[in-house]
Amino acid sequence: MLNARLYRTAWLVAGVAIIVALLTLQSRPAPPEPDVPFAVDGAVVRDAAGRLEGVAPLRVPGSQDDIDAAQWMQEQLAGIPGAGGAAPDRSRVGRQEFVARYGRTLVQLTNVYLVVPGGTGTGSRDGIVVVAPRDTPPRIRAGATSSALLVEMARLWATSSHERPMLFVSTDGSTVGNAGIRWFLSRFSDFRIGAVVVLDAAADGTGRGIDIWSRGRDGRQALGLESIARTALERGGMEPAPHDGLWTQLARMAVPGSFGDQAPAVAAGSPAVPLAARPDGPPVYRDLPDAERISLMGEAAMGLLGTLDQVDAIPGPSRSVVLADRELSAGVLRIVILLLVLPLIVAAVDALARLRRAGVRLRPGLRALLWRAVPLAAAAVVLHLLGVAGLVPGASAGAPPLPGDVPLTARGGLALGITAVVAVAAWLGTRARARGAGAAPAGEAAAGLVALAAVSAAAWALRPSVLLLLLPAAHAVLIATAVPRRWQVSACAAAAALPLVGLAFVTGGQVDRDPLFGAWYLVATTAEGARGVLGPAFGLAMIACMWSMAALVVLRARKGLVAARPPVRRRRPPQAPRGARAPQDASRGSAARRAR
Repeated sequence: MLNARLYRTAWLVAGVAIIVALLTLQSRPAPPEPDVPFAVDGAVVRDAAGRLEGVAPLRVPGSQDDIDAAQWMQEQLAGIPGAGGAAPDRSRVGRQEFVARYGRTLVQLTNVYLVVPGGTGTGSRDGIVVVAPRDTPPRIRAGATSSALLVEMARLWATSSHERPMLFVSTDGSTVGNAGIRWFLSRFSDFRIGAVVVLDAAADGTGRGIDIWSRGRDGRQALGLESIARTALERGGMEPAPHDGLWTQLARMAVPGSFGDQAPAVAAGSPAVPLAARPDGPPVYRDLPDAERISLMGEAAMGLLGTLDQVDAIPGPSRSVVLADRELSAGVLRIVILLLVLPLIVAAVDALARLRRAGVRLRPGLRALLWRAVPLAAAAVVLHLLGVAGLVPGASAGAPPLPGDVPLTARGGLALGITAVVAVAAWLGTRARARGAGAAPAGEAAAGLVALAAVSAAAWALRPSVLLLLLPAAHAVLIATAVPRRWQVSACAAAAALPLVGLAFVTGGQVDRDPLFGAWYLVATTAEGARGVLGPAFGLAMIACMWSMAALVVLRARKGLVAARPPVRRRRPPQAPRGARAPQDASRGSAARRAR
């Protein structure tokens, strides 16, 4: 089925084009420095954080502590000069009351915010939103310093000269699918947001280390704002952690996921980054940091706001990636993905042409392919229904919940077992129909290749990030249909599974668990639709196509066309040149002479 020469030629063309595309890597310019450095009193912030923890030590969403913390934040913001706390009709402090689904219940949540207007004559400048998540998961002590630092930064900014308007927001529901920032963004559509800076327990670390995340919930990254933040924090004496590696960026682009409040803002089109004392993951238990760390972090964060106040334009989110400290633009990355699909398309066109020349119909192979897709679709539907029924942990406000809310228990194992039984039963029920579709194995594999190329082209047009995980498997299955050795088939199988195994490792590392839990977390959070429908649908369609192609590999192995060892080549006897007499046997010649 595979025209090896044509396939290699397509890869040669794609490889040369990819090398040319990589030459377009761009360096990121340095932003301007702020005019006046800000001094943050770490002792004052630490004292305020201690008072907040005294009022509300564990701020679980919807609890009384959470309500008390919202009231405390409102009082602190209202006491800032110019906030209008004594005159409610002129107050710039507001509240947002809303509800969100937390587990199987609805909880009452509250955002508190302060508006700080920009300078006169700068009404056309987009504003900056500074966010501090206030709530914490059960039994986790964290985030009090961020809330106290937000109040101090708002006080300093309200009493200084600046151009851009500012919104200082204490969000609730950060641990409930980032419900607070999502609600805030939906209700402040009239406020033009230039950038969002999230204080995600930024001062709760030690030393000068700081993490900056930039990924969103839709696979995009705010790399432009991240670059500005890195430079500004380095000028403030902080040491930003290295950027994620290329594989981690691609894996998170294919299966988006982040626990920070920046993720919904990036998905909404606003550049956003959090300043955090940990890598991208769920909140962890932290004691109150010392005053020196708070001062250092606060002054660096204020320096970032001063830098953003002077920058004319802040780059928006994109699907660009960072490679060797340079940026590969989203358009070039999209072209690179298309070049990786190109050999599949060329092989599919060649297979389709050969089917037509041989008079083989494509319809029976496509019919068999659809029957093979039935077990996969049945498993996906059953797993989704089990999630709705509660056997699989549900979404948190429509988003993936925290890892602590998705334990791998006997109920989860039962759900996976039921899904597997349904998939096997569906396959046993449709296997005879797939075989009775009238398609030869080679014809079905060719139909699977044509369908795979079509699905890949559609995925590239609508969700190209899905191909980053499944393209290696597609090429591996295609190559496996033509290789003559068993070890080559095993190598193709390993290459096909490697991206999915790598994704499990990346997810497990993000949630600070093992890869097995990472795989379970991905399955559980996808079951109820928390990760969308389009990506999983493309994934199932491509797997069904590859299944039809793998049937040809199995058939070739059964017929002995895939051997463990290369066949032994027998030596042919040398042939006499044309016109020469063949040598006669000496014994036959002597016998003839005696007969005469």
